[in-house]
Amino acid sequence: MATESMQNKATDLFSDWAEIGRDKGMADAHDPAVSEILDKILKNQKTSFTFIDAGCGNGWVVRKVRSLPNCSTAIGVDGARAMIDNARNIDPNGEYYFDDLLTWTPDQKADIIHSMEVFYYFKDPQHLTDQIVNNWLKPNGKLVIGLDHYIGNPDSYSWSKDLNVHMSLLSEQEWLDIFLHSGLSNCVSWKANVTDDFPGTLVISGVLLG
Repeated sequence: MATESMQNKATDLFSDWAEIGRDKGMADAHDPAVSEILDKILKNQKTSFTFIDAGCGNGWVVRKVRSLPNCSTAIGVDGARAMIDNARNIDPNGEYYFDDLLTWTPDQKADIIHSMEVFYYFKDPQHLTDQIVNNWLKPNGKLVIGLDHYIGNPDSYSWSKDLNVHMSLLSEQEWLDIFLHSGLSNCVSWKANVTDDFPGTLVISGVLLG
């Protein structure tokens, strides 16, 4: 078994995937869950909003959200250089940042922060959540994340070993507790894209009351 020091960095893995075109396959695979998540969190969004995608990959969610009539700004940030290179090549006029999610801060805080299949790659997801809530999110803003690796999806339990990268395997309640401990309110969980052979993407959301 690889020790933690021997494990690959997830950002390096995703850069490798981006260089061989696997980023498009990732986007296609996650689109049903992300579409369901966005439909739900934006259902009652009547006013103009700003949006940040944390771990944006090639920017496909940013482009999807930016096309909505009441989205004023949508930007993406990712720690995998080749993913950001692909995002900028696809969308030269888009706003994409290559940076560490644990240290980057946006010029302007956003109304909605979204992240799909990112948070569990961090050894301390609480630290990441605190960073985003404290430095990225406007008062009354929403944070929503999607996770396919969680206790309750047994098919995902081997992913860390298979890919030789760190993944935090947590329960639905543990993820809710992380959101609550970061100061978010109205924290809820649900499943998106449930099928006969997939228990669904675990979705956690919360609001920064202010």
